[in-house]
Amino acid sequence: MLWDPAVPEADHQDDDDDIPEGTGVDLRVAVRRLKARNTAPGPDGLPGKAWVLASEALGPRLEGLLSAFLERGQFPLRWKTGKLVLIRKPGRPADSPSAYRPVVLLDEVGKLFERVIANRLAEHLAGTGPDLAEHQFGFRKRRSTVDAIMRVRALTTGDAVARGGGCLGGVSRHRQRLQLHALELH
Repeated sequence: MLWDPAVPEADHQDDDDDIPEGTGVDLRVAVRRLKARNTAPGPDGLPGKAWVLASEALGPRLEGLLSAFLERGQFPLRWKTGKLVLIRKPGRPADSPSAYRPVVLLDEVGKLFERVIANRLAEHLAGTGPDLAEHQFGFRKRRSTVDAIMRVRALTTGDAVARGGGCLGGVSRHRQRLQLHALELH
């Protein structure tokens, strides 16, 4: 059994904002990301490939389940319970704790739900706002760590440096966001 239908109601105040039901699009986007990965299964033993294959038949029921959890403001604890696996690092002595990298395997259905939530948050922030800062790279579609590194590189090797000046960089926190600042020095 993947969930307990007798989960008690979430203890939260209702507000005027309705949470839209889960849609086939939400689920298809999340399942599409599973197709691209070949990950080990979590405690339930179901690999991502099984969810991909079953998504056609289970789609409507899973959408209903995820919608119910969204409406109730719940994330099943079972989906956040992982299986700890220690992976040995090459070239390290087996009796050393630093010779192992801990990895926690989570149930794929929980990962699907996380993707649905993350996609909804990103869409809300981009559409309704407040939008994310232009130079924020995390939690943004089509932006990556590589993009952030390229921006820092451009700031430190750009026109100011080419003219014999320099670049002073700093990181600050403003309204719960970390921001990168650059100042040309002449």
